[in-house]
Amino acid sequence: MLFKSKHVELKEQALCPFAQETQAGGLRCLIQNLTLSGFASGDKPRRTRTWKDKMLSSRQRNSSLLSHAFDTLAKNGPTGKLESLSLEVTVSPNLQHRHQPTRAHDSFDWRHVWMAAVETFLTAVPSLAGSRIQIESLTIFNGPEQQRCSLPCNVLAKFDWDAPGLPKSLSSVRALSISLSNRVFKTDEFGDEDRRGVDPDEGHLHQDISIAQDESNFTGLANFLQLLPQLKSIDWHYFQLRGELQHLSLRSPERRYERLLQHIVGVDTLPALTHCSLRGVYARETDLLAFIKRTGVAEVRLINVHLVSGTFRSIFDHCTSAAAPVTEVYFDNLTEPTPQSPQVRFFGRARSRLGYGEEGYYYRSLAQSGEDIKKHIRYHTPPLAPEDSPAMREWRAFQYREYGNGH
Repeated sequence: MLFKSKHVELKEQALCPFAQETQAGGLRCLIQNLTLSGFASGDKPRRTRTWKDKMLSSRQRNSSLLSHAFDTLAKNGPTGKLESLSLEVTVSPNLQHRHQPTRAHDSFDWRHVWMAAVETFLTAVPSLAGSRIQIESLTIFNGPEQQRCSLPCNVLAKFDWDAPGLPKSLSSVRALSISLSNRVFKTDEFGDEDRRGVDPDEGHLHQDISIAQDESNFTGLANFLQLLPQLKSIDWHYFQLRGELQHLSLRSPERRYERLLQHIVGVDTLPALTHCSLRGVYARETDLLAFIKRTGVAEVRLINVHLVSGTFRSIFDHCTSAAAPVTEVYFDNLTEPTPQSPQVRFFGRARSRLGYGEEGYYYRSLAQSGEDIKKHIRYHTPPLAPEDSPAMREWRAFQYREYGNGH
């Protein structure tokens, strides 16, 4: 077990010995679970062309070293595959207090971590294309320690998924766990082409909105899924980042979060899933229903899912219908597009210190499986009075850290 799991920092000083160790063969090639970690230092980036050129050169060297290590693992390893590949970002101590302030709803320093995530992704994933390694489980910034770290959706959209060798490496992926956020466009990676002629300090809201609404932002995940024909499990987390659109309401339809799923259900072929977990995702009723139906998923988990149109009625009815292959459902903290009372409440008996009391629409969550799976789901969106308690404040703090400024 000691040699089956390894954590490697994505910097030349760590990648060189890693590549040399795998080249030597033996126990070092028994690795089955590999974690690649980028680093967010919190240092202010030097936005110069020379610095950007050095950053790109460093990325290419690191990707090449990683590709050689992957190729050696594929050649000398027991299976030619990795059971799991995980991407993560480590936050420096001097940045940690700005990234995770004591008060969860306070503004936080997100840019350094998001840019480290972009750099990690653009180093690690291209290295797969240059190797013969295959992956069974892929986790992208969605591990338990990766709160407030996601990949901007526009990075997926701009990525070259047709790079020679990459489709083969990804064709064996059976489980995908990924955390995405809305587009980040004032970056060192993509800033020049998107912001040409615009002073970033002036905050041109209309131009920012136009960039954020570009349809190409939302196509990346759909394109990615097309390369995963063996996919059986997906855990998709979405983080709502206020980002550059500070002056635009977090609930504004101009943000168009639902377009990601809309593009997914627009493709000709979707993988046949066993497990699906959507967390923090925005959707139209029609798209969410189509996704569940077309993937034929057996286990459905919807957590902090927000409908921008329609209701959950058709989704609940499908999941509990006799014809559906669904064997297990879990729903928690769902909302419908009703301004006065968007929160979904499920029917059940109220808990008290004396046990269970009267029935009513009390519960934010619902779980059904086994003999109960076909049981009709009763729910309502009742007006809710403001609630304040230590437990509620702790729950809200978790929502801010897990799902972003809009929750």
